[in-house]
Amino acid sequence: MPSTFGITKITGTLIESVDVEHKADLKQLITSDGHHSAARSVDDSYSFTVRGKGTCPVSAGGSTGAPTGVTGKIIITNATNSESNEDWNGFSYSGTGYVHAS
Repeated sequence: MPSTFGITKITGTLIESVDVEHKADLKQLITSDGHHSAARSVDDSYSFTVRGKGTCPVSAGGSTGAPTGVTGKIIITNATNSESNEDWNGFSYSGTGYVHAS
């Protein structure tokens, strides 16, 4: 079986890494005698961070640039550009995908 190398969750400039976390709040229903009766997850969302080289392709407050698989209302919460004498200019940005928001 052939192997796939490289980052496939996002395309664009020189992407070094992509981190995606899917999380949800847990709501529990407790009976009158203190036992767990039921539980379910609510308000799930995706948090993501993208790091690369070059100029940052998005800006804070934007709604584009989410990795593949991140769904819902996308909001870029942080965008950073960095410069160094020893390396190429770099960028990173992070955001949240609210699955059930419109």
